[in-house]
Amino acid sequence: MSDLIQEGKILYRGISETTEDYLRRAHAICPVTAVQNRYSMMARWHGVLFPTLEELGVGYVAFSPLANGILSDSVQKGAAYGKGDYRAFMPQYSDAAFEANRALFELIRSLAAEKDATPAQISLAWMINKKPYIVPIPGSRKIERIRENAGAADILLTAEEVNAIDEKLDSMEMSQVFGGSPARK
Repeated sequence: MSDLIQEGKILYRGISETTEDYLRRAHAICPVTAVQNRYSMMARWHGVLFPTLEELGVGYVAFSPLANGILSDSVQKGAAYGKGDYRAFMPQYSDAAFEANRALFELIRSLAAEKDATPAQISLAWMINKKPYIVPIPGSRKIERIRENAGAADILLTAEEVNAIDEKLDSMEMSQVFGGSPARK
């Protein structure tokens, strides 16, 4: 990769699904511009990387920032899914997970009402306002969702508001449907 960068064939290098140890080893060989890991209000365990990212000057591309759509609040407990719909097989869409995550959904709805926003926008705004180097990449199939998601950039959450949200998230008993741990760093 270093040779390709020196030859001008590529400009930047990123890695996915990384740990701190791997990031440090990779960065020592050839500078890493960005890492891409899962990150959302439901999946915060990669937050332990933030101090290392800041130290090395590396950006964070957050995939699944809406937890595969569940944080958009567009589907409710008991929803039926059509044949081939991935949500029928995802644990966070089970009735038990909806129940376990009720406090999280209520928090997001409450914040959305306060900020005249949608739950999806709040979930993305929390991330955008949390760290300047986090770039969420929500998957969207409909133009109206793309517009809605883009509107998150217009929502200002202060550092105090982000910290208050984090404290609430830390105190919640959420269903850990993705594996990992809810630890925030």
